[in-house]
Amino acid sequence: MDVWLVALLGLGCIGSSAIYFAKHKSLLWLGAFVVGGVLALTILISVLFRELYWLESTSLGLALVVSVVMCRRFPNWAYLLAIPASIKLIDLLWLNTYLLTQVPSWVFYFTYIGYDVLVMALIWYRGPIANALKLNVHYKRFAQEYLLLIVSSLFVLTNLLTGTEDLLRNDVLGHYFIGFEPRFFYDIYRYVRFPLSIAEMSILVMISYFAVKAGINQKQRMKGVRL
Repeated sequence: MDVWLVALLGLGCIGSSAIYFAKHKSLLWLGAFVVGGVLALTILISVLFRELYWLESTSLGLALVVSVVMCRRFPNWAYLLAIPASIKLIDLLWLNTYLLTQVPSWVFYFTYIGYDVLVMALIWYRGPIANALKLNVHYKRFAQEYLLLIVSSLFVLTNLLTGTEDLLRNDVLGHYFIGFEPRFFYDIYRYVRFPLSIAEMSILVMISYFAVKAGINQKQRMKGVRL
């Protein structure tokens, strides 16, 4: 019941906000706002209700796939988003479930450090990679690319602090911490990840919005419509 209450309240806020802005904003803007709001709501639910933790990865994975599709007319943007989308698919299908059930908890955090570093490296070197693979991409860096790198670096820092704390408490120096609470980084981990996940998702929605808008403008130019 609590989950449904949060969902209904969230959808009500999103719907009322969309109605309020309907007279002043374009349909494209409203669509991006609603999609972003719904995705943010699913991430919030995954944070508040631990049994629904999978909603965060699923929501971000869906946002990535939709963003790649929306950017299909612009190879540079689509190529950028295809990198985290491909790795997120591996995370959804195997990595997340395996790490949550088969290994010590600190391995979870350090593995995701490698995950985020890999995403950052593939994004940073995507120009040389495109040339090596002879991809038909007119490579050019843009602002959202740096924003993704910043968010990924913050994920790395969060996982490093939490993983180190968890390793020290449970394995290396565990006998010194018996009965000692709270666990600082471990306890606030999901609440720190929430704004970072929202930031990451917002960047994806932003890129999709600009891609669709550019596609609409491109079609209008082809039809000779004055912008």
